[in-house]
Amino acid sequence: MVAKMGKVNYLGVTVSIATFASLLLPWWSIRALGVSIDIYPYSVRAWNVWSNDWVVNRLLTLNGALLTVGLLVVVSLILSLAGSVKFPPLLMAPAVLNISAAFIFYGVMRSAIGKLAHGSFSGTNLIPTGPWGFGIGIGLCVLAGLVAPISFVLSCLKRHRQ
Repeated sequence: MVAKMGKVNYLGVTVSIATFASLLLPWWSIRALGVSIDIYPYSVRAWNVWSNDWVVNRLLTLNGALLTVGLLVVVSLILSLAGSVKFPPLLMAPAVLNISAAFIFYGVMRSAIGKLAHGSFSGTNLIPTGPWGFGIGIGLCVLAGLVAPISFVLSCLKRHRQ
């Protein structure tokens, strides 16, 4: 059965696209004296890592923990798309799942780097405004989650008018 184009919630589709795009962008980036580590909601990628610093090693072992975050984002994407086409209450999924993924990600990162986030690393001060900071990906994911209820409310208003 093909859905009619008039019943597609385009804002919901946009939320789904933004959620998908957030998977492809770093959620946390570290840049310090030649070291470059990008942390995605599904894996960690590092370039020019020469140090045996335990913080770097710990970050590189996060792939398993981050898989949960990535799965939440993917489930959110699928439910949001289904809500945009067929079942509008599913449009609320990103509001819950994206925000949950962001909090879990933050918890995983906090436990991985501990109190050393404010110490020194390769001669650089690790503070959120410095080389350590949230990337565009987590911001886009959270923004999609915050916009998701608007798409649900608009869908309900449209259905109520008919």
